[in-house]
Amino acid sequence: MKAAVAGMIGVLATLARAPHAIRGRVVLSAVIGECDALGLGTTHMLAQGLRADLAINGEPTDLQVMTAHSGVSQLRLSVKGRAAHVCQRADGVDAIGGLVRLLGGLDESRLAFAPHPAFPGLPTLNVGIVNGGSLPSMLAAEAEALIDVRTVPGMTPDSVRDDIARHVEGIRSQDPTIAAEVTLLAPPRFVQQRPFLMPDDHPIVVAVAAAHRRTTGKATTVGTLHPQVFFGTDASHLLAAGIPTAIYGPGKVVDINAVNESIAIADVLTAARVYLAATLDLCGFGSQ
Repeated sequence: MKAAVAGMIGVLATLARAPHAIRGRVVLSAVIGECDALGLGTTHMLAQGLRADLAINGEPTDLQVMTAHSGVSQLRLSVKGRAAHVCQRADGVDAIGGLVRLLGGLDESRLAFAPHPAFPGLPTLNVGIVNGGSLPSMLAAEAEALIDVRTVPGMTPDSVRDDIARHVEGIRSQDPTIAAEVTLLAPPRFVQQRPFLMPDDHPIVVAVAAAHRRTTGKATTVGTLHPQVFFGTDASHLLAAGIPTAIYGPGKVVDINAVNESIAIADVLTAARVYLAATLDLCGFGSQ
């Protein structure tokens, strides 16, 4: 994202030298907490009242226009037990053993959803972190799992929580000694995110695709991208606030979260030129 932000700063610098070239105001949103909290900075910005007619999100799409990506719900599955030394097992309740039972069979089959053609391979459910216990010789008093669910339209954070809670209650009906709770993670740890879906023919999508074609001499892909459809981005929060958004930026997926993570300088320059061309198309005096 630093590369896209650099390109956008370049656009603002160019527009500052020609302030009469556009109508209205162009705002750069450079915020914290997109990658870890998945939207903390943007949701705070929106809560402070900042609005826009249109937006371009610069996530790495390899200079393609992305119009769909999953929602992201993250949850905590907590189990309470009673600590006891292994020599007194009968006096304790093993929270880790209870958690293991609850995680068995917890997969996408537990989710209620309708498949969507713009979201191939979704939804997904992943148990990414498991914590519990204090000593190998002690039954654990507490254990937890942190769960990531990538969602499709029709699914909400609450519906995901209810689906997992239903699975938990099914196991607990067989073993009432398991004391468990399912909760949604909350800010500042995490911002729950809805699926993002924009029409291919929306003016912001069309403008970015047209700007790419004029800048590079070649058409670009518009629509669902793979594997970026599994991403979460702040475009979801912008759209939820009524700001139509196109996602377009430099960077290839294979170079993200990799050793020597990098983006080609030529792609950053192309993105900057496309951002400028799209801005002039949408906000210039020749636009409608």
